[in-house]
Amino acid sequence: MSGPLVNELFDEAFERAGIDVTAPGTVHLKGAFRSLRTMLNSEWSTLGIRQWQIAQAQSHTVAVGEVSFLLPLGQIDITEAVLRRPGSGATPADVEMYPITRQEYTMITNKTVKGRPDRYFVDRQFAQKVVYYWQAGSNTTDQIIYNAFHQNQDVTDTLQNNLDIPSYAYEALVAGLAAKFALKWNAQRFELLMTAYAGPQWAANPLNPGGALGALRAADREMGDITMYPAFEPRTSRR
Repeated sequence: MSGPLVNELFDEAFERAGIDVTAPGTVHLKGAFRSLRTMLNSEWSTLGIRQWQIAQAQSHTVAVGEVSFLLPLGQIDITEAVLRRPGSGATPADVEMYPITRQEYTMITNKTVKGRPDRYFVDRQFAQKVVYYWQAGSNTTDQIIYNAFHQNQDVTDTLQNNLDIPSYAYEALVAGLAAKFALKWNAQRFELLMTAYAGPQWAANPLNPGGALGALRAADREMGDITMYPAFEPRTSRR
């Protein structure tokens, strides 16, 4: 099932913003595409992981002595990772790898010691992202299997394009576009539409929205139980 057509989303958003959809000008369309790209690849990326943007079971084959690898273009983070090593039977064994911070990676004394990699740090620079892991690769049969959070599609200025988003995201997308269109071309409707999009508290607490955006976040959340583990800090003996 393909996603919605861009022109249908724009028509609905223009109507909500009180803008005549029978003759949108070139300025309107160029501005609409800018708003769409900004919403999908900037605004929504600050609100947590979107489940439909997770690429499952990506893999990287470890080289001996290797300590890092590049994520493919478009992948911006790792959500989970395991080290897959061939076992004694036919089925390889997967061992959990856990994420660490930049500081924790920096504090590792010997980053080139070889062994079984069990932790990683994703350096999210402006361009391609670098995954640093420890310990360094010790054989050529290990694989890092990971789930990657990737950017939304690059939206081109074509009204007949389909968007790769699930149906439960349509309302939030249209509501957000309508508010952005009103801010540009019909400011008197902006407050009303922004409240419908992000709830009455949007100005005071933009990272915890209500409205259509809050409903999208609730529908898109993980449904499994959360397990919390204590972390032991050897330098301070604190938990």
